Amino acid sequence: MKTEIIPTVFAYDKKEFDERYNILIKISRKLQIDFMDGKLVSSSGVKLKEIEGLHKGIFFEAHLMVRNPEKWIGECKKKGFKKILFHYESSKNLMKLQRVVEYTHRNKMQAFITFNPETKIDKIVDCVSFLKNLEGVMLMGVHPGKEHQSLDKNIFSRLKELRKKFPKITLQVDGGTNDKNVSGIAKAGANIINTGSFVASAENPKNALNILKENIK
Repeated sequence: MKTEIIPTVFAYDKKEFDERYNILIKISRKLQIDFMDGKLVSSSGVKLKEIEGLHKGIFFEAHLMVRNPEKWIGECKKKGFKKILFHYESSKNLMKLQRVVEYTHRNKMQAFITFNPETKIDKIVDCVSFLKNLEGVMLMGVHPGKEHQSLDKNIFSRLKELRKKFPKITLQVDGGTNDKNVSGIAKAGANIINTGSFVASAENPKNALNILKENIK
């Protein structure tokens, strides 16, 4: 499967969201929008209710860095999202996490579970083995909630182990990605790589995105 790059709209408030969103919708047909509740992660971000008029024809995924993702899913569907990325760390109760997957599917969206760098690989394997009908797994390359962090070097071994254990599942990586490491991330097994500040904060975001795409060919 070809690896794809999906830019992220990471914003602490509506003004910053509008600025980044209006840049990124011009250069990508897929976008991730980050939401933070100030509970699961230390930061708070743009609120879901502030998001209006998502562009039709663009695939939007919602990264829910929140304590109770099930409370966000219905509204995400109404807003036009097609995919939900929710955190294992939001509960760690496997039955509750399974219900999040099922509720996401009832709302006709894809369900991806996300793991922070500090979550041990055996916990990840146990969780992914338990959850049924999961579309994919996202590994955080940094601790979520902040930009401009360096990639956790363990990401490569974690990807390789998950790819070996689950050869058919879609693997995604978010955080700390740039032109120096995307090739290695792709080779380690990632199908999807999110890019944040490397593209969104670049002088020429379109050129920065193209550089990443060239590096994974």
